[in-house]
Amino acid sequence: MAYLQTLVSFLALGLPLVSALAFPGAVGFGSVATGGTTPFVVTSIADSGTGTLRDAVSVSGRNITFAVSGYIVLASPLSLSSSTTINGQTAPAPGIGVMAREVSASGKTNIIIRNLRMRQGNMDTDTGKSAFNMGTASNVILDHCSIEYGVFDGIDAVGTVNVTVSNSIIALPIGQQFGAHLETGPATWYRNLWVSAHNRQPLTKANSQYINNVVYNYQAAYTVANTGGLFSHDILNNYFIAGPSTTSAGDDYFQMNANQKVFASGNFLDSNKDGVLNGAAANTVGSAVVLTAPWNSGSTGLATLTAAAAYTSVLANAGASPRDSVDAFVVSTVQSLGKTGTIFTNQASTGLANNGYGTL
Repeated sequence: MAYLQTLVSFLALGLPLVSALAFPGAVGFGSVATGGTTPFVVTSIADSGTGTLRDAVSVSGRNITFAVSGYIVLASPLSLSSSTTINGQTAPAPGIGVMAREVSASGKTNIIIRNLRMRQGNMDTDTGKSAFNMGTASNVILDHCSIEYGVFDGIDAVGTVNVTVSNSIIALPIGQQFGAHLETGPATWYRNLWVSAHNRQPLTKANSQYINNVVYNYQAAYTVANTGGLFSHDILNNYFIAGPSTTSAGDDYFQMNANQKVFASGNFLDSNKDGVLNGAAANTVGSAVVLTAPWNSGSTGLATLTAAAAYTSVLANAGASPRDSVDAFVVSTVQSLGKTGTIFTNQASTGLANNGYGTL
């Protein structure tokens, strides 16, 4: 029965048939990622050397677990190998994270990352880097990750094929102040919390599923861009919530031109910044062609929560676990429902410890 359910789900999404999901509960186009199988235990939070995360990802095919917790302060970008699984949920409390440089899966394939905090911030002097880069990669899934303080973007995914970002926090980008930039696809954005970005929440120039996300304190939220090309979008049961930095609540859908085909249903917009979740239906998608049914037959099956239920679930569950001070700050900002929120240029401006990175 389990095999038949997996078979049906992959056929519904139009995905190639594989023997198993990336992990139990994986959804969307990135769920085809196979990751690694060779066990490797990270035993040191040093930047480099034997037993470190950099050592772990230097060889393809590894399935990585953690015997240590805390921040890994990167002195240079952390480049992953193909066929890698990072199981951040195995780290002892309070969990595992990297800070100060980019994590890159550029050009790689079959990457699974779960429960990892990736916080670039202005300790990275290279303003052309992002918190997580998967440009020209394929078969990538990020789940229950916390991605904050991206400089160029929180997530950069130009030319990337088969992507899922699920149950994650993408928040507080500095520099360009952009959430995520994805091109090529297809892509699935599922039950994520997007907070305090100028734009790109996400910018998705791809056939996309955008389901049960919560976006707060945006200046532009779901974006395609006028030069995006011809794509289809299933936008289901998301909640857009204006905050102090929101200058036009109507930019919940941004640059949705006539080249785009959109099925939008069950979405809500709370625009009044009154501290109460009391939005109204928001399914008008600019000049895009309106579809009468999802472009992807699997989208409706993923949209199991209403927008209001997604708000509750995402705020309770998104991001790496256990939740640390940075994610707690992000969530409390959203819970103000219009009263607080800032688009930062420096992580230290949050007032959190450790120059704004918080401590693990």
